[in-house]
Amino acid sequence: MLKFLITYFDKTEKHLDNVLTVILNADVEVPADDLTITIPYDEKISENADFITAFLDDEAVFTGQIDEIIGIKSKDGAITKITARSPSAFLLDNEAEPLTYINPSADFIFNRHLMPFGLTEYDADDIPFFGTLKIDKGMTHWQVFRNFCINRYGKEPRITGKGKAFFKGFESGKTINFGKNGIGYTAIRESKRRFKLISEVRLKLTEAGTYGGCIKNENPECKGIERVRYVNATADKTTVQTADNIIEKSNSDSYSIALDCVGCLIESIGRPAVLDDDMFGRIENLTVRKIRYTVGSDGEKTTVTLGKERF
Repeated sequence: MLKFLITYFDKTEKHLDNVLTVILNADVEVPADDLTITIPYDEKISENADFITAFLDDEAVFTGQIDEIIGIKSKDGAITKITARSPSAFLLDNEAEPLTYINPSADFIFNRHLMPFGLTEYDADDIPFFGTLKIDKGMTHWQVFRNFCINRYGKEPRITGKGKAFFKGFESGKTINFGKNGIGYTAIRESKRRFKLISEVRLKLTEAGTYGGCIKNENPECKGIERVRYVNATADKTTVQTADNIIEKSNSDSYSIALDCVGCLIESIGRPAVLDDDMFGRIENLTVRKIRYTVGSDGEKTTVTLGKERF
């Protein structure tokens, strides 16, 4: 079970011994993880708490500046509710200075856009992006970081709940097995969202031309679906890849399996997975796309959402 440490404005600390409820969410599509806990009412925390850190087996797995502290009194007693987001929140909440970089490297982007907000670890190579990276007015540090990663690596970046930046997305890690001979679960829900599927992407290949090019979705699940998107090839340097990504994302978003598991599985986020179930059969090439860890009156559990590999 997770343990929690509060850091006050004066840098003193307090371990929380009586946590009533916990909700921790992580999603590969969402830059920042979020944490909500409740404890018996604590006046000092309500007035002076700054950061909260969550530990699993004495290792930090989440740290974040507290976003909101709510005091609640009812017939059942008084509680303090604390919400926080992981270090990515700093990048989301702050605008970057408008300018243009020429041939920026990962080290340069980290030092200028991540390290000032307390991030100290990253995973990337030292080969620069050969080109220009423009920062427009109103862009956040997260948008700058993401744009660099997309242009340099063709990958969605990820910053973990404890603040390590992966420029090329999650480390794949060891495959997790769910079901037979693997991690058990108390409930399973399969979702096929056909409304997410894109049947084809039409391309405009020349300035004077029409959208005559076409990339069709070969996914068998797309049978009978008619949902079209358009991409202007003359305005996009990576047009074909952009079109492929649109179809790939639609396929990924159209299918998921949610598993209710006993215990704490927050470190499974982003890892490859295999499911072997009596009813749904064996499904490979899955990824842990989302987790929701909770502690409450019904004990400790993690809802793990599996999706098709995309990144």
